[in-house]
Amino acid sequence: MRIARERSGGDGVCRVGTCGLFSGFVRGALGSYIDYDSPTFEIGGDALNADSSSVLVDELTFNMEDNFPDSNSEPHVKDLLLGAQLRHKIFSEDFVVKAFYEAERAHRGQMRASGDPYLQHCVETAVLLAEIGANSTVVVSGLLHDTLDDSFMSYDDIFGTFGAGVADLVEGVSKLSQLSKLARDNNTASKTVEADRLHTMFLAMADARAVLIKLADRLHNMMTLDALPLGKQQRFAKETLEIFVPLANRLGISTWKEQLENLCFKHLNPDQHKELSSKLEKSLDEAMITSAKEKLEPALKDEAISYHVLSGRHKSLYSIYCKMLKKNLTMDEIHDIHGLRLIVENEEDCYKALGVVRRLWSEVPGRFKDYIKHSKFNGYRSLHTVVRGEGMVPLEVQIRTREMHLQAEYGFAAHWRYKEGDCKHSSFVLQMVEWARWVVTWHCETMSKDQSPVGYDNSIKPPCKFPSHSDDCPFSYKPDCSQDGPVFVIMLENDKMSVQEFPANSTIMDLLERTGRGSSRWTPYGFPIKEELRPRLNHEAVNDPTCKLKMGDVVELTPAIPDKSLIVYREEIQRMYERGVSVSRKGSAASSMVGWRS
Repeated sequence: MRIARERSGGDGVCRVGTCGLFSGFVRGALGSYIDYDSPTFEIGGDALNADSSSVLVDELTFNMEDNFPDSNSEPHVKDLLLGAQLRHKIFSEDFVVKAFYEAERAHRGQMRASGDPYLQHCVETAVLLAEIGANSTVVVSGLLHDTLDDSFMSYDDIFGTFGAGVADLVEGVSKLSQLSKLARDNNTASKTVEADRLHTMFLAMADARAVLIKLADRLHNMMTLDALPLGKQQRFAKETLEIFVPLANRLGISTWKEQLENLCFKHLNPDQHKELSSKLEKSLDEAMITSAKEKLEPALKDEAISYHVLSGRHKSLYSIYCKMLKKNLTMDEIHDIHGLRLIVENEEDCYKALGVVRRLWSEVPGRFKDYIKHSKFNGYRSLHTVVRGEGMVPLEVQIRTREMHLQAEYGFAAHWRYKEGDCKHSSFVLQMVEWARWVVTWHCETMSKDQSPVGYDNSIKPPCKFPSHSDDCPFSYKPDCSQDGPVFVIMLENDKMSVQEFPANSTIMDLLERTGRGSSRWTPYGFPIKEELRPRLNHEAVNDPTCKLKMGDVVELTPAIPDKSLIVYREEIQRMYERGVSVSRKGSAASSMVGWRS
């Protein structure tokens, strides 16, 4: 666990950074209120002591000419940067350009299994983040996300150049990578209860933005998975499906979730994927979707029904596969493969638009669902109906208001619980995930129209300045996050990993008692003198059994070491057995010889 770093100025000392990654899920999910995009920020001196003047805590200014490579940079490096700049304007910002060249320096000479420069992976990860509206702090952290694990750079290097905001995010991604590897090596995610705890821990132990970066990293890795041997492909895809897909779902990033699912499907079930992909490609008819939109648009206008978005949608390949398995259907029997999504102004317009749809097309009997009047148990609201489009092809139409859409994508009633089935979650888990999802919505504050998710346009009131929200803000939600909920701890014992849930304020001794490792000989003042006999907390030997457990702690239990006299006794019994001596006749002699204790 990293200790807060100190920087002095004047007569005061200011602590910057976090005192540890696992210091509480609210601080972890929220990150920091300070805008780390700004090259410098100041904390007033009265916050340190009455006599000191303002202290410059984090100096990020740099001379661009001195720090950027000269014209002798390799052409492919400049091409990578130019390509990123053409894809998103954020890569032209000085702060991001600086990070690009730092990433190039850190990963220079490193190649991926595909033969591509490692830097390309860093850039693609950052581009994925930019495309969902992440600001420069997150994009920079995406460029540098592997520097702590795979280069010479340290936390202090990143801190000194880019500040605590970026350094903490990169460190958070590194911690998540370590946890992911532990889970993969121990097959933890295959166990339903532990997988759910693992998902919760991912969101609770780090800034939610670090989870976003890790998801982007994993998505690009999945996109380039073909370069690995088949066995590694399948192990990697299995872990992605069990850990990272639910994370993307919980954070409301449906686009990433669908991409990850389809890529996992491709590598885990290649034959079924190829067969379904071929069938879907033949059934896809973009002209039909375009024709349906062109037919609906003027009809809505005639009825004076205004709308924010009218878009075509197709069910993902993996969703089709799951529905076929769950309901024992053929692909031709699934009616919601093709569809339209209509986002209107208010609830009344939802039903007016439904009437228009019914006049234009014939409705498939029994396929209408009114989730506005009868919402799903998780709060999801929308109108769903299936009609016969051109060529009598089934076409699902979803109609909802902007508020319903935002609620479904970002709100506390979002449908991850519904999608994950009947797995029971404690109120703490629900509150923590709600908070993390709410934090993610702050990215929308920096989005331009072309970056916005479906449901936004220029007529929609922009959200308030993070983290404050007025009552009429689309993102107004203040979850009741209890900080006295349970903590999840990774326990390593005999090379096996498990994720254990403990009540708030539990200690190392509580953990040892649960595992049968507690001892009346251990006082509150210390453990056995020999360090090798003590449990280890986050790689450090524990000195105090009353030390409280925190979210994401890693506790290593040393192998149980039997009493030396018992070992000697067992060896003597074995020798007696080999000599044919009766144990019953000689047992007492052996006991006295080795000092056996009952």
